Amino acid sequence: MSEQIFLITTYIVWVIVFLIVPLLLYCRNRNRLPTYFISLAFVLLITYGLKYGLGIPRPEDAAWEMVTPRFPSGHTSMAFTPILFFKSLKYKLSLSLYGIMVAYLRIHFNLHVPVDILVSVSIAVFTSLFFLGFEKNIIQKLSPLIKRILDTKV
Repeated sequence: MSEQIFLITTYIVWVIVFLIVPLLLYCRNRNRLPTYFISLAFVLLITYGLKYGLGIPRPEDAAWEMVTPRFPSGHTSMAFTPILFFKSLKYKLSLSLYGIMVAYLRIHFNLHVPVDILVSVSIAVFTSLFFLGFEKNIIQKLSPLIKRILDTKV
């Protein structure tokens, strides 16, 4: 049963991060999409670079056996990345609660320890803040391409 919960939460993370958030950003603020995807790409590079570079094993009493290293949590870093890209408190709170739920489940099933979660949240927040700080430059550089893509009728 716990392995099924893991698979469900994994798919939910991917659907929210790669489908729902981009659709909401497209509807709310199209200019944020490139910055979001660039930030997400760097969050994934940093998270999985550390995870496989350090190779820290998961706790021995994890809810099920996994062969991937534990530090930091990829699920948690992906879940917390979108929060800062929305201006609405409603979206920020919803995504924060969702991120907290993901982080809690990772610890509950003993797949991660609290430091993994804290580092993952830090990676997501600081990377998002970094790229949001350069958002105007990113938009200026990519503006002609973005305009062509977004204005293309399918």
